[in-house]
Parts: sequence; C-alpha cells; structure tokens
Amino acid sequence: MSKNRFYIKMVIGFVSLLFLSSIIWINQATQTNHPSITSTLGQESNYQSLVDSLTTGKKISVNKVKSANWKVPLSGLLNLESAAAKHEGLEDHDEDIQIYTFHLTHPLHGDFLIDTGVSQQFYNDPESLGIPSWLASGYGLENMTILTATDDYIKQRNLDLKGVFLTHLHLDHISGISAIDKQVPLYVGEGETEERYFLYAATRGATDTMLNGRPSLQQWTAEYVDVFGDSSVFAIHSPGHTAGSTAYLVNTFEGPVLFTGDASHTTWGWNHGVEPGSFSTDQTRSLTSLNKLIELVKSYPEIRVQPGHQSL
Repeated sequence: MSKNRFYIKMVIGFVSLLFLSSIIWINQATQTNHPSITSTLGQESNYQSLVDSLTTGKKISVNKVKSANWKVPLSGLLNLESAAAKHEGLEDHDEDIQIYTFHLTHPLHGDFLIDTGVSQQFYNDPESLGIPSWLASGYGLENMTILTATDDYIKQRNLDLKGVFLTHLHLDHISGISAIDKQVPLYVGEGETEERYFLYAATRGATDTMLNGRPSLQQWTAEYVDVFGDSSVFAIHSPGHTAGSTAYLVNTFEGPVLFTGDASHTTWGWNHGVEPGSFSTDQTRSLTSLNKLIELVKSYPEIRVQPGHQSL
C-alpha cells in the first residue's frame, strides 16, 4: 500500500469516527447537565386524595400573568395527523399563543410561580443566556412580543419567591428564570433531566447557562404529589411532551384550576382531545397523559382548565 493511500484511509477512518461519535452524542443528549435531587417538598399522594381535595383542600390565591405573545408552527402544537385535525381540515400555519407565569400565594409557605414567563434579559439579549442567533431564529424568538416581563411583575409585587414549579424545562418555560433570584428552588417532574432526545443537543447549552449557579433541581417522584401536604396544590406527572412534564391542580378561592402545561398547548387541542405535535418527544405517551387529564375534568367539571399557551 502506498503512503498516500495509507494516509487517505487514515483520514477517512478518522472522519468516520468523528461522525459516528457526533451521532451518538446527539442521540444521548439530555435537556440539561444541571444536577437534580429528590424534592424535599411535597408528599406522595393519589388520585382519590386529589379528588377529595376539590371540596376539602386548602384554598389559595392564583394570579395569571400574560408575559408575552408569540407565534409558532401549529404542527408543533398539535398532531395534525390525528383524525380530529384531519376532519377539521387543519393545516400548518403560525399560530398565535402566549407565554405565561402563574403566581401562587400560600398563607403559610409564601409566594411561588408555575413556570417563569419571560424576562427582559431573555427578550432583549438572548445571547447572554447562551442562546446563539441560529437557535434564537430556529426558536422563532423574532415572533415574540413581551407584555409583562417577569422582572417587572416581581418588582411591582415586591415578591420574595419561595419556589418555582416548572411544567417542564423547554426554553419557553424557563425564559423568565434570569429574573428570579438564584437561590430560589426549582421543581421539575420525574425523569425530566434524564430523558435523552436528539434535539436537546441544540438546546442543552442554553438550558445549562440559564440554570448555572442555581441549586440542584428538585424532582417530584410520584404520579400525584401533594405539594404542601394540605391538598391546596397537586403535581400530576403527565409525560409525553417531555418525560417529566407535569400538570398542576390548584384549589383556588374561585374553585379548582388545572394548569396542563404543554400536555395541551392550545384551546382546540384540549377541546378535541388532540395531543401536541412535533414539539413532543413521545406523542403516544402525550396522548395518554392528555386523556388522563381530560377524564379528570369530565368527571369533575367544576375544574377550570388553563392550557399551556392559550386560554379556554
């Protein structure tokens, strides 16, 4: 074998190894490298206790904050291949949605948020949070318009936050995190940090940057968790959109409210029982989780529903 052919074979072998390593790395990507621990808050519960809480649970106040308007592809929000979507003749287009944070006030435990809204830093300077221009463009951040920045809401209310209950770790649900003190605990669903999915290779750097310097994420470890032990708030494991996706049932002074997270992004999806589309890691599991939540509300229609990115 000539020297040239030998070197060419070496180069081809090296490039092939790099390519294979890259494919393996992409497929093994998790949402974050940030550490997680079992939550020190909450106690394992069950469906019947959640149902009982609708009448006996402690009541707390909740305020809905519309943080930003946004447009994203409907095919990500809804499974357009579902029978209901095809019957309706739905086609892909940029759908108007909103990004929220929900402010919970517990008389004993203090102030908490469900998801984080959008911070001024995320909106004005995403690159400073580890989001390069190509990712900002791919995420459609140019289609976002801020309404109430999380920073402004916290300042106006002079909040001393005690925790944030995340429905999941996608960037649009942690997009207000830079406005929140770094010592505030963050709670996520079981399996959220361990799931491996190829698209996480693109977003993990930004997620890690946004979580940098914060305590270990605290994971719920049961299908139903009584968050404060007084039946005021329940975390409901609802996997599919992500492995750790979590809905929250909150017993408010105005009645129980189910915050679905992205188990259902849209009004239409909830009303027609159609699970999210391409934004989810496991659409089969997503449909199962959505059906579980829909059956809960059908059985107990006093529960009001708040989808992840629209309003009923």
